[in-house]
Amino acid sequence: MNIMNTDFYQLTMANGYLMKGIADKIAVFDLFFRKAPFKGVYAICYGLSKTIKYINEMKFSEEYMNYLQARNLFSDEFFDYLTHWKCKLTIRSIDDGRVIFPNEPVMEVEGPLIQCQLIETYLLNSFNFPTLCATKANRMWLTSGKQPILEFGLRRAQGPNGAMTASEAAMVGGCAGTSNVLAGKKFKIDISGTQAHSWVMAFESELESFRAYADVYPDSCILLIDTYDTLKSGTPNAIIVGKELEARGKKLLGVRIDSGDLAYFSRKVREMLDDAGLTYTKIVASNDIDEYIIAEIKRNRGAIDLWGIGTKLATCYDDPALGGVYKLVEIDNLPKLKIASNVEKTTIPSKKQVYRTYNGEDFMTGDILELFEKDGLENDVVYDPLNPLRFYKITNPSRIEPLLKIKMKNGKLIEKYKDWREARKIMEEDITHLSDASKRLLNPQKYKVSISKSLHELRTRLIEQHVKEA
Repeated sequence: MNIMNTDFYQLTMANGYLMKGIADKIAVFDLFFRKAPFKGVYAICYGLSKTIKYINEMKFSEEYMNYLQARNLFSDEFFDYLTHWKCKLTIRSIDDGRVIFPNEPVMEVEGPLIQCQLIETYLLNSFNFPTLCATKANRMWLTSGKQPILEFGLRRAQGPNGAMTASEAAMVGGCAGTSNVLAGKKFKIDISGTQAHSWVMAFESELESFRAYADVYPDSCILLIDTYDTLKSGTPNAIIVGKELEARGKKLLGVRIDSGDLAYFSRKVREMLDDAGLTYTKIVASNDIDEYIIAEIKRNRGAIDLWGIGTKLATCYDDPALGGVYKLVEIDNLPKLKIASNVEKTTIPSKKQVYRTYNGEDFMTGDILELFEKDGLENDVVYDPLNPLRFYKITNPSRIEPLLKIKMKNGKLIEKYKDWREARKIMEEDITHLSDASKRLLNPQKYKVSISKSLHELRTRLIEQHVKEA
């Protein structure tokens, strides 16, 4: 982690904590998000394991301290603290790849106030966008019926760094590969690609361009068939080349459609390929696809085998910010509470554990926040954190699972870094426990995130105390 990868006010606060003698107070911060993205009810967690690894390795170079010193704003004590930095943080978090929900901590950071503060911006930056991309990919993957999806968004992503993040996170959400060569090398992701319209137009004829491509790549030939006319020239020419490949003992792996009515064209192309005996040739679709277009193509009996998705995935086009937040909930064992006029921004105080309940069919039935000091759920009555008048009883869950696990203790890693492959395995297992009603695109069933009776009473008492003191 680099000291420069932060907001300036984090540094001014950290310096101020030292000047006022409170830097070493033991604080607890919650990382969570308030609203599920894409009009859904859940998200796929990603970015936490890598973030914890980098926090463990963070250091403050002489170059950057010289830059800050030139501002003549910070104390010598502050630079001395950074020079002799030693991480003392304890971090509990949910595993990458897990299904997560609004208003529940996915990470709790505990340690000296100054250290908890200095990592805030980096932590949010490293969690928000990867989780957003993983979630978007997951929605597309589920909507397609778990068909192969290739992430093609490099050219439309928010810069090179955003593109790399999107490629990696998309794999966690369900993608099968990427067009991003650098991401493929760095993260060991399968890379895929065919040709652009410029390849087809660079030759005297479409058929000549197809033959040339098949000649160069006989074992991985996928042809772009919509440069001129998908049904009148593209598909017939692809069939000719497919038959020529068969004569050489090879196969035309696929054809790609990048424009027009994808449901209609894919049905017609499938008929033409099958009639020609090319039943094994796959149909790839691209062209600004998202989960809603996939659903519509499926509804209209489209014959797509594989999806190439760029802009709508890599940019999270319809909901480009997750809105994760990082809030102080305890300091020196005293619970802290932020009160807002709108209840959804009133925080939930104190150090906590999150428990996930399951029914007899092993589907998730609700997540419950309980005080960390309690040994499991103490009461069967829980409350809606956004409506204190709404409460209900837990009805005999088949199992209860604590979600926050210790990943770092007093600055030492307890769990080694897990890459996207391990997060992907966790996602594939976890998503099967979320009901179909909560995964559907239209009017998904809300998932209950509640607070325990003890937490509800503590929160109510703190609110009342603040009102009296106001």
